[in-house]
Amino acid sequence: MVRTMERLVETLRALIAFDTRNPGGDERALARHLEQVLRGLAPDHLERVEHEPVGDLPWAYVYASWGEPRVLLNAHFDTVPANRGWTRDPHDAWLDGGRVVGLGASDIKGAVAAILDALQAGRPRNLAVLFSGDEERANRAMAAFATSELARRSRRAVVCEPTGCRPGVRHRGMLHMSASIVREGGHSSRADRLPAPLVELSSVALDLHAWGRERRETGPAGFEGTCLNVAALDGGVAFNVVPEAARLTFSVRPAPGASLEAVARELTGVVQRRIPDAQVEIHLTQAPFATRDVPGMLGLLGDAVGAPLDLAFWTEAAMLEGCGYDAVVFGPGHVEQAHGADEWVSLDELRLARDVFRRIVDGAG
Repeated sequence: MVRTMERLVETLRALIAFDTRNPGGDERALARHLEQVLRGLAPDHLERVEHEPVGDLPWAYVYASWGEPRVLLNAHFDTVPANRGWTRDPHDAWLDGGRVVGLGASDIKGAVAAILDALQAGRPRNLAVLFSGDEERANRAMAAFATSELARRSRRAVVCEPTGCRPGVRHRGMLHMSASIVREGGHSSRADRLPAPLVELSSVALDLHAWGRERRETGPAGFEGTCLNVAALDGGVAFNVVPEAARLTFSVRPAPGASLEAVARELTGVVQRRIPDAQVEIHLTQAPFATRDVPGMLGLLGDAVGAPLDLAFWTEAAMLEGCGYDAVVFGPGHVEQAHGADEWVSLDELRLARDVFRRIVDGAG
């Protein structure tokens, strides 16, 4: 057991050594490395997909399958940029008591290492593995996979995120929206006779805030409220200039089961009741998520995991759910350690995650 844990730790240290900061790194090198590791496990199908869009950061994913895959194991391998306060090189992982410390250890290269270690136990049965990039920024790798033929080969998925090795079965979605107006601008000596676009949108901001407050006690248990956030009001040029344009940025996090389209229509109505000619735009839509067959997914993970929990953060499980999967979110590490200095994952949780993945590799699904 000691030797297997040493192998697991060394696998994780090797993964952390790849700089996959998003933005700032290059996830393609790690994708190619993972492709070679998976090739050595003799999958029936192996595919690496890379894309380098013009004027944007490249992304990649690696997919492998054995037999007729009934379960997909997914973990992303990009990380956020290193936060301030690291005491050592974030890409040179180190052991600190019962922890592995390094960038991405908790979110979520620890799960990648645990999956790779579990795959060493024997030939997988009816399993697919997807290691994907661009989760921390634009979700383009998962979006590409979800629309590919590969995505149709499995119907259940374990999406790895730092849940403390407990099954995450629900989380909110996200809408990022803005409202913009254009008016006559000019010298502030004429302010008494010119429109005031910032003031107009300030009134909309108050309306949106009131809309959110009215709903703070409504919603499914555990997800009361909408988390409406008025984030920014922009448009000023100088203290002596009446701006000709203004823009209000806001967001909302709908609960599991909510219709993003219905929420967006309602918020658009709030804006345009106050300012009929306001241009309302939707910049980001991320669907909410809920596991459909909770007992079945808990049976897949086994009795060693803890009780189900609701997640405060969004995951790509929602994207897989959108293309027909039933999914659960699971992985070593905790969101409290993710995205911070000296990020870490415990050896105990790495071991537990590895054992759960071994159960799935052996064909428990």
